[in-house]
Amino acid sequence: MSEADILSVRNDVTGLVISVVSVSFGMISAYIAGLWLFLREAPLFLRLLAFALLSCGLAFMGAVTAGLNGLLIGTDHAWAKLAARATDIDNFGDVRPPWLYGLSLYEASAGLGALAFGAIYLALAYLTFVYKWPGTTAGPVRVTN
Repeated sequence: MSEADILSVRNDVTGLVISVVSVSFGMISAYIAGLWLFLREAPLFLRLLAFALLSCGLAFMGAVTAGLNGLLIGTDHAWAKLAARATDIDNFGDVRPPWLYGLSLYEASAGLGALAFGAIYLALAYLTFVYKWPGTTAGPVRVTN
């Protein structure tokens, strides 16, 4: 691969990673809105179903991210094999700065992302199944003939 090919692939994969994160935050935001508007008063089965759908969606996004990580690492290996480069870029995210205590930028960002999404997931589980929401938004249900 040429330098231009590697940079092109790298830019494309980086765009996909940003899209996956964006879609994940969109799913979480939609779930929060649904939780506030509907699910907080929904029966347990409906809350279980909604949380299962959220879980499947986030698991899918995690699997996509894991696959993209392999492509990113592949571009690193291809970049390292280049004999000469027109750009002054020595490497991408495999640098291990001392302030990360031995972690690479990839490892630190993956750990931070996992920590953030794990905390959000646990918070949503708590809000869905444990938290007692104040007040009620639904009026009494009346069925008339």
